[in-house]
Amino acid sequence: MTAPKIEPLWTDFISQVMETLAETYHGKGAVELGEPFKVLIATVISQRTREEQTTAISKALFARYPDAASLAEAPLDELERLLRGSQYPEVKAPRIKEIARILRDQYDGQVPQTMNDLLALPGVGRKTANCVLLYAFNVPAIVVDTHVHRISNRLGWVQTKTPDQTELALERILPPPYWLTINRLMVQHGRAICLPSVPLCGRCPVRQWCKTGTQNAS
Repeated sequence: MTAPKIEPLWTDFISQVMETLAETYHGKGAVELGEPFKVLIATVISQRTREEQTTAISKALFARYPDAASLAEAPLDELERLLRGSQYPEVKAPRIKEIARILRDQYDGQVPQTMNDLLALPGVGRKTANCVLLYAFNVPAIVVDTHVHRISNRLGWVQTKTPDQTELALERILPPPYWLTINRLMVQHGRAICLPSVPLCGRCPVRQWCKTGTQNAS
């Protein structure tokens, strides 16, 4: 996969889109930091699970097991019960128990702050690791979920087939200040306007800078 060639106006176009999205969604792209342990476990729970379900399940789990030490000792059957409502609770339960054990035994109960250490944890891929870096430690990281992947391709910023490819391509063209906000802004935009099935280009505030939007106008 080859990243898009960076033309002189790339930065201007990207900045126009990002600033317009920030104005449209009234600061909803701002990063709100959470407790690292809870961000990590909740992000693992969120895999293939809707946000509202993740929030409810995580709240119940942390009320019972608030830290790595307690979660590491949790019975698997109880964890699986608490995780019902998320996708594949029978897979996630042993994963999060093992994550908690590793944190307890190798990191004194703390969450590591490097990509390599995070990726070494069971069930943690690049998206989850970037979520932890960004939303727990405020480290600039491009969190590519389905919304960011879809919208970046529709805008014409990238031509990629997977979220991991999109992340690497965006690293080359997206100015670092926007790494902190791209996920939240595109999630909001993807839910409101740039829908998965059919984008509502006629209502899109960034249509004039969008490859798909300008094509749909013709």
